[in-house]
Amino acid sequence: MLRSTNQEMGEYGLIREPDHIARVWKEIESALPAYWDKFVVTETQAIKEARKRKSAVKDLSEGAVLTSVFDEAIVSYEKAATDYRKYFSAAAFEEYHDNPAAFKQTLSRDVPVIANTLRQRHAELKEWQMHFRMAKANDLLQVFANVFDFIADWLKDHPLVSYALIDNAEDFGLDPLDDDENMKMENVIGMGIKSVVLHHIDPERLPRRGQLSLYGLYFLSGKQHFDLPTKSSEFLMINDINPVADCFIMDQNYWYPYGLFSLYALRIFRWIESRAAAASFTVDRSRRYVYVERFFESVCEEHAEDRKTMRAHERFEVPG
Repeated sequence: MLRSTNQEMGEYGLIREPDHIARVWKEIESALPAYWDKFVVTETQAIKEARKRKSAVKDLSEGAVLTSVFDEAIVSYEKAATDYRKYFSAAAFEEYHDNPAAFKQTLSRDVPVIANTLRQRHAELKEWQMHFRMAKANDLLQVFANVFDFIADWLKDHPLVSYALIDNAEDFGLDPLDDDENMKMENVIGMGIKSVVLHHIDPERLPRRGQLSLYGLYFLSGKQHFDLPTKSSEFLMINDINPVADCFIMDQNYWYPYGLFSLYALRIFRWIESRAAAASFTVDRSRRYVYVERFFESVCEEHAEDRKTMRAHERFEVPG
């Protein structure tokens, strides 16, 4: 989509149409086997190289390679999740309500998705960093408190058994996270940041909708626009308002609907699970979206040069 017209062309409605979703998924599904095979080959080669240094398993079957790669991804995920679960627990929120300033300090110092972004020195991040520093502590607390109140009810309404069977974007019931003014803060807290936090709370039902995942869907969908009016991909936000050195930065679509994204992510997990079964590797559904995120990472690695061009050599990073 184009930054200048993304709210004016009706494209967010078009991408939710069943026929459009079917076309996009057909393209993604047809691309999955080739990307998966590249993923396995690349990781097998990495293990071979590590084995030369006597630091890897000897078994190079697909199942063994997948076990090694995804186990490592899960360990990394769990290490990061510790902080999120500590600082966004019910007990922590009770304390924050008595001291909102402590909550903002925790966000800026201890919550990785925000703390790491504040530490970066990219010129393009200065505006977001300024908005965050100017944000009132109580407003930040209220946004996250509202998000977690919503999610507490949502989890009850979407038990694991029924969640696993969803195959319609609307049935996820996640639109309020995108649209409710009480669960976002303009220029500070958007769906990207919220999804990172929520993913580290429940990786079985809440995928991470970040840069790697949206770029991953862009590549898996063959970079196609599927006849959208602007002839651009729904997974991208092309910044035609503020070009960098006469270039339009092709950012991830940081306004992409979380429910629709969840549909594609869940379908990809189902595909991964079936492929893993064929390789005698059993996935852990309780960490469903850790597998998906790791696969998205591999897809993006296949397009490293494309991403350098799209993002002007990573000079333009804006948090979700």
